[in-house]
Amino acid sequence: MRRYSYTIFSEGKIGQLTLSNRLVRSATWDPSILTRRVMTDEVLNLYRGLAIGGVGLIITGGFPVFSELSSDVGSGNWLSTYADLRVKGIEKMVQVVKNARSDCHIIAQLENGNLSGRPSVIDSPFSRRKVRRLTVEEISDIVDCFVEGIIDVKKAGFGGIQLHAAHGGLLSRFLSPYTNRRDDAYGGSPSNRARIIREIVSKARQFVSDFPILIKMNCTDYLEGGIEIDTFFDLAQEIEQTGVDAIEVSGGMWDCLVRSEQELGFRPVPAPESHTRIRSPEKQSYFLKFAETLNLGIPVILVGGNRDIERLETIVNQGKVDFIALSRPLICEPDLPNRWREGRGARTTACISCNSCIFAMHVHPGKPEPGLVTCVYKNDPSLHHVAQRWLASWVRKHTLLK
Repeated sequence: MRRYSYTIFSEGKIGQLTLSNRLVRSATWDPSILTRRVMTDEVLNLYRGLAIGGVGLIITGGFPVFSELSSDVGSGNWLSTYADLRVKGIEKMVQVVKNARSDCHIIAQLENGNLSGRPSVIDSPFSRRKVRRLTVEEISDIVDCFVEGIIDVKKAGFGGIQLHAAHGGLLSRFLSPYTNRRDDAYGGSPSNRARIIREIVSKARQFVSDFPILIKMNCTDYLEGGIEIDTFFDLAQEIEQTGVDAIEVSGGMWDCLVRSEQELGFRPVPAPESHTRIRSPEKQSYFLKFAETLNLGIPVILVGGNRDIERLETIVNQGKVDFIALSRPLICEPDLPNRWREGRGARTTACISCNSCIFAMHVHPGKPEPGLVTCVYKNDPSLHHVAQRWLASWVRKHTLLK
């Protein structure tokens, strides 16, 4: 029998934010913003639609807080800071969401920019770029860039920020023992690997007080020697101690895609956090078993393959997960939360988890520059077949380990 009264549609709290329901729009990369560095009507209409669609919290695509000035590496002036990279009109995004629905909150995801520095010199099978080990002084500069970004997005009216520390970005590389092999205060133990997060949060709190600070982090890197289910709990506890207000549980580093489907347990196509072929219930919510190991005093947000409202209701009622995050399903159906709440249509999403949308993000076919990311499968079936061929050949074409 169809249920119309779900726990998922009850209020929930993250820090000082009271959310109207437990559905979160997970950060979804928007290359059009980052390419143009200006907020467009097209993007604003997307966020307006997400708010009207009924989600309780929107997390924006990632805004970079720094970018390396390659000619000045090793000098005192080696980074473009958040102020240099700030998207013009970013505050319009907040206004659009608030005007569309007063009880919908929006927070900004902040991430690293272009950087050759790493916690440790670990080569990637997908990059020819020469990497170098960050100095302690450079790490301090990076912390300051994140703090600058946090201060600004609060001034812009956002309800909070999320640190992107998943999927092999810089903060993710600090957290993972696979990519962080330092022997100083920033490496080794889970506490040391979490030090950069602790410093960002601690310094930001001096300026923004109890402004909500969330984090997205890997529960598994799918790499031998990386974060895995047996070590995730200890690391998550350290992250909680940094003072963040919630943890979004995700997983995967792109470096793992050179492994076989048999080794990974999923098809190695971009991106590793976005599994394909998950229509059957047992394939869905694929990071749940990692989230279930946690026992934290802050909310846990589960992303990754969440597709069936009845199953998600069971997950939330079991008490280990507080919020459910969606990305690809909301590209396909921005109105999905309202549809589920009202009992319209199927209990599952229309999204088939094909990743053709990721093809559009990277290739933006037929356009000179990136545009709005849409559901290719629904809007252009002929392009969907092209996208699937691209996905199937991506690893072979891009890996350096041929």
